[in-house]
Amino acid sequence: MHQMAHEAEQNRGIAAWAEEEYAKNQKQQEVHKIDTSTLTTEERLTELYKQSVANSGVRIIPGDRLGLHHQIANYWQENPFKILALLGVPTVAWIFYGRTGQAHLQTQMKVMHTRVMGQFSVITMLLGLMGFKEYMDRNGKFITEADADARVAEMGRVRQELLQRLQREQEAQAAKDLELQVAHAKDVATGNVHSKKKQHGKKAERNTAATKTPTTMEQKVGV
Repeated sequence: MHQMAHEAEQNRGIAAWAEEEYAKNQKQQEVHKIDTSTLTTEERLTELYKQSVANSGVRIIPGDRLGLHHQIANYWQENPFKILALLGVPTVAWIFYGRTGQAHLQTQMKVMHTRVMGQFSVITMLLGLMGFKEYMDRNGKFITEADADARVAEMGRVRQELLQRLQREQEAQAAKDLELQVAHAKDVATGNVHSKKKQHGKKAERNTAATKTPTTMEQKVGV
């Protein structure tokens, strides 16, 4: 679930990046007067989405299924310590089992031999595992072409949702502005605007008088 949420967040970020890149390309085309009439807006955005997916740290494999070695490489990259435990524990157990057949060695010596050889084996495995993980991190994990297309479609869907939400917000704001204009027109037609202004002026006068009254009383008491 955490990985799916991370991928969804990454798709939203890539969609926003593609929108910015599209706006930049539009400005550059206006400056250099490049003819792009043969491509629609959606096609150009789709190309940007594909480019962003290809540059997001993945290696796209043709087809809709990864090979076994690709799956192992991806699992190796994501879970190096699980593989280390999976290989290290049986290796140490096998080393100790090999010492049990040597009757001339005491148990303490068998344990010491197992510890020394086990440490060497585990450290060697760790170096190999982390070296391959570094290679995968640098070059990217493997995904199928179908997965890449699905990511492109997801980014297009996110963009459409953003555009629809912006349109709904604009329509709601326009409806609210229209409602205010109609209400204001009714007030002007019925004269409520002037009466409201008079009421507001009378209220302000009353507040001013109430403020001055205590001052007058204090002057009389002082006299």
